[in-house]
Amino acid sequence: MNTTAVFSSRRFPTMIRLTSTEWQPIPIIKVVSTISLLTDDLQAQLTELYTARLAYISPLTIDPIRWLCMIYDDTDNASKTIASVKLRNSDYIDCISLTYLDGMPSASRDAGKGGHVQPHFTLINGEHITEVLSCFDGEWVRGIQFVTSAGRCSAIYGIFEGIPAISRSKGGILAGFSINTKKHPTWDYLVTGVRGIWRYDALPRVPKENDVYSDYFGASTGKGFNDRALIGNSNSMYISNIEVRSGSQIDSIQFTYSDSKNGQNDKIKTTRHGGSGGTHHQFELGDGEHVVSISGRCNQQVVTQLCFGTNLGRTSEIYGYGRWPGVLCACTVGRKWEIFALAIHTW
Repeated sequence: MNTTAVFSSRRFPTMIRLTSTEWQPIPIIKVVSTISLLTDDLQAQLTELYTARLAYISPLTIDPIRWLCMIYDDTDNASKTIASVKLRNSDYIDCISLTYLDGMPSASRDAGKGGHVQPHFTLINGEHITEVLSCFDGEWVRGIQFVTSAGRCSAIYGIFEGIPAISRSKGGILAGFSINTKKHPTWDYLVTGVRGIWRYDALPRVPKENDVYSDYFGASTGKGFNDRALIGNSNSMYISNIEVRSGSQIDSIQFTYSDSKNGQNDKIKTTRHGGSGGTHHQFELGDGEHVVSISGRCNQQVVTQLCFGTNLGRTSEIYGYGRWPGVLCACTVGRKWEIFALAIHTW
């Protein structure tokens, strides 16, 4: 039986007829990716571009995985989008795991004996995690909080005890974790380290990506607070009043934030962070005046002195007697910037 194949084209109306006797089977003996057809230089450039999509913050250093220690890494899922975060915690973080939009779970361990399973921190459509605040006491991760591209903050899971650290990367969204765990003598495995894996191809610009965090100064004990939740993604909120209670140490601090959006002057006063001891002091800022520096002294237990400076060259009085030996600390951002929120430990 003779078969005729007819080929035609809209652009070239000529019809070509081939009989089956002119056909020739060509077996496929190997399949290769299209990238492998490129030159070595182009392949190297594409690999470099693909690698640049991801980053570990803080930089990944591979420590020895010792006896009763484990590590979980989500790099294989880093091209996916996070839908929710699941945690189990007490005053320690037992486990952290992710669920992606396709329903797949992360590589992170999602079970534990201690603590309580918290309600999932679920992201809405188009919302991504852009900051991770965690506290480390030298051995264990004690608390963690997430901030999203919508300016939304999660609850503080665990407690802010230890040294707080911000994990974020300019222009990046959280795509996964690299998590270290270690066997606790009582509570099974607990988290000892968390690194974010960040992607740079999801958003053209991440809100608040140019904000700068100072180093942390002060003690590593007490109750933590974070005013970042009040700020959200606002670029119009600023500190307009500071109230301090102090004696031989800083007993408490309280802020009033003003919002100049749409010509309004809405004010939000935080709760008092700290105790009711000491003498009350107030430092009120005028129109166009912003806090640009904080200086003081601290020791291993408390902050003993505080002083605030503004873009107009004005300074508050020095709060606290500072009689105890302490370390001098300062944070200055320059007159073109302002300090708009604080995260501090209080007793």
